Amino acid sequence: MTRYALLLFAILQGAHANGTSDELAALLANQHTAVATPAVSATPAAIKNLQANYYLLLVYKGSCPHCHNLAPVLKDFASTFHLDVMAYSLDDQPLAEFKGQPLTADLFNALFITGGYKPQVPALFLVNRHTLDAYAVLFGEAQDYQLARRIDELMSHIEEKYHASR
Repeated sequence: MTRYALLLFAILQGAHANGTSDELAALLANQHTAVATPAVSATPAAIKNLQANYYLLLVYKGSCPHCHNLAPVLKDFASTFHLDVMAYSLDDQPLAEFKGQPLTADLFNALFITGGYKPQVPALFLVNRHTLDAYAVLFGEAQDYQLARRIDELMSHIEEKYHASR
């Protein structure tokens, strides 16, 4: 089980704001007991690193049902971990949770064309505030535990890459 998934589990144990949180806590508890993976605990330093150095960038379309399904999950996740979300709309329509600005051609090219990703929505990227490096988190819908797992995988990959270059 990953660091951020465990942290999310720990946070949700004390704050059951909705049914999704209860379901997530149960899922993570079952995964922890059913899967023989070493327990890794997310440190406050790792979360502070994420908060201080990264933000999430969402590309969506207001008419996309998958974007509408991801938006509340992303909003809750970002709120729980105190992460900023920059939202960009392809059709200049807001989501209930985010009022995005129009996606520029330059940003589209940087995220999708240069990044080598098929243009699709919803698209979520993790962006380094200092270098502006963008890492694809997911394309399509996800539940909060899937989002936590994916961000943890990315942060581990980024950390390994950083230490390998030193």
